[in-house]
Amino acid sequence: MTGPATPRASRSVQILLLILAVGLSLAIVWFTNRYQAELRNLGDYGYLGLFVISIIGNATLIIPAPVFVVACAAGVVYGPIGVGLVAGLGSALGELTGYMAGAGGKALIPQGKRYDQLYLFMQRHGMLAIFLLGAIPNPIFDVGGIIAGALRMKGWKFIVAAWAGKAIRLSLTAWACQSGLPLLQQLLKQ
Repeated sequence: MTGPATPRASRSVQILLLILAVGLSLAIVWFTNRYQAELRNLGDYGYLGLFVISIIGNATLIIPAPVFVVACAAGVVYGPIGVGLVAGLGSALGELTGYMAGAGGKALIPQGKRYDQLYLFMQRHGMLAIFLLGAIPNPIFDVGGIIAGALRMKGWKFIVAAWAGKAIRLSLTAWACQSGLPLLQQLLKQ
């Protein structure tokens, strides 16, 4: 199970990634502010549209999806709790692709120290590990889903833990956008 350690990113790459993350956050706020009227007109699709977009956005393995943008925009229109619950469930169901890849044994996972650590954590803590991976913004949830499938975690446990974690994270995202947008609008008017 042990493989070569994953090389750590250089300091300049870490700074670049931090700048990119801040830039993306500002872009999300701008997008939400700019297209607020159009988002309000999507009321016909409402929570169903949010649910479907969340499934699709999380059904890809390893490739980032715009679920944060959708949760942010929907939070302004529908409020954080409903958005978190609906988008969290859709996200958890979308994550079943990674779970199934792990259960089917067809996933190619880069082996290494970090993988081994996550594997052992998943072995020991199961649902708690999936909950934490879902609640904390990180790029390794897909790997956690693959490991959960490989460990043969019960599907319902995976979905419940992922839903709870992602619901919290997406509710907080929606709340931050709902709370921050009026402040940004006031600052832009000055």
